[in-house]
Amino acid sequence: MVFGMGPLLAAGVMAPSALAEDAGCEGSPDVPFFVDPAPQPPVATSDGVKNGATHYTLTAQKGVHRFSSAWPAVPSLGYNGAGYLGPTIVTQKGKPVIVTLKNGLPKGQMFPWDKPDDVNNVIVHRHGGLQAVKDDGVPGQEVAVGTTRDYYYPNSQPAAPLWYHDHAMDVTSYRVYEGLAGFMPNTDAIEPWLNLPKGDYAKAYVLQDKTFNAYGSLCYSHNEPEFFGDLPVINGVVAPVQSVDARKYKVTFINGSDSRFMHMTLKLNGPAGTGSVTAPAMTVVGSDEGYLRNPTKVNDLLIAPGERYTVVVNFAGHKGQSWVLANDAAAPYPDGGGAPDNDRTGRLMAFQVGTRPVIDLSSVPPLIVTAENGGTALQLLQARLRTVQAGEIGGMPMLGDKKSLHMFMDKVTETPKLGSTEVWAMRNWSPDTHPFHEHLVSLRLIARWRATFDEVTHLPTWIGPMEPPKAFESGPKDTFVSPKNYITAWVGTYKIGGTSVWHCHLLSHEDTSMMRPLTIGTTAQTWLPWVYTRANLDKLVRQP
Repeated sequence: MVFGMGPLLAAGVMAPSALAEDAGCEGSPDVPFFVDPAPQPPVATSDGVKNGATHYTLTAQKGVHRFSSAWPAVPSLGYNGAGYLGPTIVTQKGKPVIVTLKNGLPKGQMFPWDKPDDVNNVIVHRHGGLQAVKDDGVPGQEVAVGTTRDYYYPNSQPAAPLWYHDHAMDVTSYRVYEGLAGFMPNTDAIEPWLNLPKGDYAKAYVLQDKTFNAYGSLCYSHNEPEFFGDLPVINGVVAPVQSVDARKYKVTFINGSDSRFMHMTLKLNGPAGTGSVTAPAMTVVGSDEGYLRNPTKVNDLLIAPGERYTVVVNFAGHKGQSWVLANDAAAPYPDGGGAPDNDRTGRLMAFQVGTRPVIDLSSVPPLIVTAENGGTALQLLQARLRTVQAGEIGGMPMLGDKKSLHMFMDKVTETPKLGSTEVWAMRNWSPDTHPFHEHLVSLRLIARWRATFDEVTHLPTWIGPMEPPKAFESGPKDTFVSPKNYITAWVGTYKIGGTSVWHCHLLSHEDTSMMRPLTIGTTAQTWLPWVYTRANLDKLVRQP
């Protein structure tokens, strides 16, 4: 066992050269779980006003970070002096902000796994943000070392658990793994009146998985092409513990992993004492782009890379107990050979419930009405159907239109008209389940159909009955789980013109070849059929 050497390294008994950034990835050393407290990233303070908007600065930097108190600080990336991740920037509907991104990274190779031709450009993408294309943070908008770029966020959208991360061309997966990500939620006038837990009783967790070398330094590879770490890292800490009172908490989960889906439940960790052995109640109240109209209770929750869910967890009746946030999702999901290690990636973090008496006046409303979370019938009435596909060529995951798969630099094939509404039907005949993300549009999941596909033409040979979304995924979203051997349909209205991207949010896939341009233009897509109703959509999906 190696983990006992951590204090010696931290004390300087071993020379700093022992912390070399080895790319071996032979497996992480043992490390104690549920010892280090779960941190919350600091909330950013504005540094003034610029062009009439509240101004913030994000400086991407290389630094050091301790992922466990048993290990020394090791090289990583972060923003604004944080060794890992960045500050939380809270925005409000109707109040624009400008974020200046400064590239303070060094020149030259930063980590042994980085691409030899990597020039350390950065981009910041506000994932889920409805900003102009020039401020979206997409490939082609790189910020070179030593330079800056301003991003204007109008914040014209409702309250939502948005986040930000690097999106530089071909190296998004590297930069996010190394630490360039953070939380950027938007709030609005409705949210304070919902009476949900707030203040110290509202937490946000970036869920990731990583592998470490013998002395706690990061390692990473693109060999699969997916990457699955062997230890959970939550807000930059290996398997932390969160102290909570016996009351309700609002928890935002952000899956910032490279490739790992997480299927989460709460499991008792240790004796029950006098408390209930029934798991704390979980109620999903929000998703990627806003609140659910009907908050829904769940016993478990699947979250894919790029997805966010806001959940009210009620620890009342569990004084003195410890509950583990467990994960049993296979890697790759859903039927890969990498089942979670129950002693490692099967245990993400713990909640230690205190014993002091508390008064909890918060509640979960049975109904949350916003302009964005109502029914989808009107959208379907105005929508045309676009069919897209996901597959592989020679083991390389790719995206395409209805006719064929394409590389990123191929001619744009997804070209909705500005102001129009489209349903996208994703035919996933690839061997993987993917989370697909469209930039610059708020979307709603409509349905899924189990399907089989011809091995040569990849056209559906059989399509099962229409399956409605699960209740917890029925709210406004921007990222969808598209199971393999399924057709998954979502709908959205395109209100922002220009060329951005859509892609798989398995970051290794995105960097490999699973990203395509998305151009919102002026040409009516008259060759696409009208949807009108769910029943008609069910018929259209079954056509070749």
